[in-house]
Amino acid sequence: MKLRRSLSSTYWLNIADPAIPFVAVIEHTNMQRPEEYGGRHLAYLSRYMDPQDRYYRLSAEELFADYLPYLKRMFPEFDPAWVEEKWAWRELYTQPVIVKHYSQLRPDFKTPVERLWLSCMAQVYPQDRGMNYAVLWGKKVVEAMLLG
Repeated sequence: MKLRRSLSSTYWLNIADPAIPFVAVIEHTNMQRPEEYGGRHLAYLSRYMDPQDRYYRLSAEELFADYLPYLKRMFPEFDPAWVEEKWAWRELYTQPVIVKHYSQLRPDFKTPVERLWLSCMAQVYPQDRGMNYAVLWGKKVVEAMLLG
């Protein structure tokens, strides 16, 4: 959502309440200054789901309508009039599914294609995805490339 005002001073809020249909509120502009976005605030409502889930097919407007009561409960001062734009973004493959013996399944840096190397979130196991690990594993693949 692009907002006229901030929801809170929190950057990343994990939600463990199964009654709430999203698992995180990430207010990007609590990490990156709103001035870099024309003075507006950007907030993401995150939900990982199966593509068959009904929420996967809803428009940004429909999602917002469903999420609004929970936003109001979490941020009582929130006014929907603060929202200037809404987007819904979907991606089938956002995070690897870690199964038993995943360390044996984790892809190698070097691929079967000559001179093609891979560095991705599927390789950061046993850590979870994150920018720190993306940078760390990016450096590791470069080191492996340089060593041949």
